[in-house]
Amino acid sequence: MKDQISVAIFGCGNMGSTHARKLAKMNNVRLRYLVDVNEESAIRLKKELDAELTSSDYRTALDDKEVDIVIICTHHHLHAPMSIASAQAGKHIFCEKPLALTMEDCLAITEAVEKAGVKFMMGFQARFSPFVLKLKEVVPHPWVIIAQLIDPKWGESIWANDPIEGGGNVLSQGCHCFDVTCFLSGSKPVSIYAEGGNFHHPSLPIIDSVACTLRFENGSVANVTVGDFGNPALMGKSAYQVFAGSVTATLFKYYNEPEVRLWGKEPSRITIDDLPGCNDSHIAHGYTQQIQALIDWVSKDIDPVNAAKVRDGMLATELALKAFESIKTHQPQSVISDQC
Repeated sequence: MKDQISVAIFGCGNMGSTHARKLAKMNNVRLRYLVDVNEESAIRLKKELDAELTSSDYRTALDDKEVDIVIICTHHHLHAPMSIASAQAGKHIFCEKPLALTMEDCLAITEAVEKAGVKFMMGFQARFSPFVLKLKEVVPHPWVIIAQLIDPKWGESIWANDPIEGGGNVLSQGCHCFDVTCFLSGSKPVSIYAEGGNFHHPSLPIIDSVACTLRFENGSVANVTVGDFGNPALMGKSAYQVFAGSVTATLFKYYNEPEVRLWGKEPSRITIDDLPGCNDSHIAHGYTQQIQALIDWVSKDIDPVNAAKVRDGMLATELALKAFESIKTHQPQSVISDQC
């Protein structure tokens, strides 16, 4: 048990600020450090939230013995060096998605975390969403999963589309979809076959569209479609369907006003008005519960059973990368993360 948890946040943009604002409202949390390469961003957030210290160098926070947890919300290419250095400094880690952009970096992070024995949580907040958990409750062992995470075209010049800093939509954001699909399955993926390509980012060396099939260890299958090739007018950007013969469940418009429809189970419709607290979008999407689970894990050693941990993060990245390889070779690819 630890009464007070000191936190350092690396990256004070959108997600870093979101997490900082939630942490600032928690009685047992100190915002010890706000770190950003543009220190003015950290200083502005410090003034808003009455945080303690700022820096432009994350190593300053790692040298501070009072810091218990680091929360990494930077461009994706920095996740590996920051996570490895944090683990070596004995800090617990929360890392926004994706874990990293290469398997080499994912393996290096995993090795550092497991060697140091620190706690590590991925920023896959959908695992805490009451709507995703409702699907898992109603259909705990699906035979078939259909999943999508589809955006309108991302700009050519945004950092998340940069092949070095962000990896493009499928790696940068699609990892969410791969992770939720594995979470809903409850089984380990063993192979993936994908088709797709670069449909409308000709100036960038990325794959922007993936349609793939996953096979799981228990024999179940999933269809996963991700990319930035349009706006799904009916289902919304993010949607999941789970099927088990006599019972099916569909979650649609997850990033808007999520709703679940059931077949073979009552009630047939579940909206934000039917689940406690879900008129707050951060609760509906799982952000609030995720951060609370992180603090409870470090302060009270309560294992967050729904959370994505370091190997879950590695698996999500592997699935995206193996989808790319399958598209290039037109061959199914074996999934090996769990064997590493």
